[in-house]
Amino acid sequence: MDDDAFVKVASDGSGFTRYGKPYYISGANYWQGISLGANDCYGGDRDRMETEIKQMADMGINNLRVMASAEGPDDQPYRMRPSFMTKPGEYKEAVFEGLDYLLDAMDRHNMTAVMTLNNFWQWSGGFAQYVAWVLNNQTIPYPEGDENWNEFTVYAARFYNDSSIADKAQDLFKDHIKAVQTRVNTVNGKKYNEDPVIMSWQLANEPQEAPEWWFEETSDFIKKNAPKQLVSAGLESKLDQYDFNRAHDHKNIDYTTCHLWVENWEIYDPANESSLADAQAYAKDYISSRAEWAAALKKPIIMEEFGMVRKKERIMTHVSLLMYTYHKARDAFNHPDDDEYKYDPSTPTTHKDAYYKGIFDQILELAKENKFSGSNFWAYGGLGRSTDYPNQYGMVILGDPPHERRGWYSVYDKDTSTIDVIKNYNDQLKELEEQ
Repeated sequence: MDDDAFVKVASDGSGFTRYGKPYYISGANYWQGISLGANDCYGGDRDRMETEIKQMADMGINNLRVMASAEGPDDQPYRMRPSFMTKPGEYKEAVFEGLDYLLDAMDRHNMTAVMTLNNFWQWSGGFAQYVAWVLNNQTIPYPEGDENWNEFTVYAARFYNDSSIADKAQDLFKDHIKAVQTRVNTVNGKKYNEDPVIMSWQLANEPQEAPEWWFEETSDFIKKNAPKQLVSAGLESKLDQYDFNRAHDHKNIDYTTCHLWVENWEIYDPANESSLADAQAYAKDYISSRAEWAAALKKPIIMEEFGMVRKKERIMTHVSLLMYTYHKARDAFNHPDDDEYKYDPSTPTTHKDAYYKGIFDQILELAKENKFSGSNFWAYGGLGRSTDYPNQYGMVILGDPPHERRGWYSVYDKDTSTIDVIKNYNDQLKELEEQ
């Protein structure tokens, strides 16, 4: 195996290299790839997955952030179904093969993967399911609408903050990490922890209030079993520099991450046409400050999630900084009183396109100064539509996780104006790599 095929951090910490050349992340979130890669008896659609991978490659996308976890049981609400791990240490082989097919397809299209190993939030099972397992399948206090968010986040954070169960929960998690890292791909025979298609292993999606020891201990464990691949924390970086450093200032956290959700943080009101300028100004300051924080640590940074809702309506959020939903902005200001307008695939994306372009332009300028290493937009829905009929597991597979309204933020394959913005940005990053 050619070691140069693995993505590495540049010696000065300013960015990434691959095959001895600069490597910028022209990425998308494609969490559902594992589900689509499963055989059709388990709700998958490999033909669709292959088509969508090619579509993204044609846009210049070279990196996908995917789920490498989905905890059962399948009778729980708000979950990816079918689950990947039905109970501790027990996997659905057909779903594991979905990950095999996904990684093989990505490799054939010269993409790399960020493998997300866990989730603070409920839509893949995540931390709360580990806590429930340790507590003999205790009932999880799921949030309902705007209610019970604090109760849920406290419960999920017991995964690492409750000393009476944390050791057991971490042991179960490490068993999962090892099972995935040592997997031999049934499609191409490559061992996951020796396959350069995997750029990095991510501890979790958006760990909240995690202790420093957890970032250090978990990243050390991951790196020990996959020394040629990178490790990332999956942090939103929405709080302050202290929080940023607590997650990222560890030997085996190779690069930094940030997420940006202007509507969730009540910066942007999609029902107000004039609100776009506020969102753009906030995003500019946010990106600049996180770039400075990363530079202080001498580590690369990726904007690995961003999006907008289409109308000022929050579902499954709460009032603290733990607010959580990820959406795509369509032009809801044209129909401010129509709650369904923002979910319609035919609704224009003028605001969203302008917002994406502003973020891409700033990242590109910072990349020219070796201060930013790329981005992953949230999220590619491809051939799916919010109007699709659910599969046998009750899933409509889009870029929208199962706890959210269908059609909020998926980039569809017919969103031509949005795709043009994405492709133009990716083309410019590619030119930067070749300079």
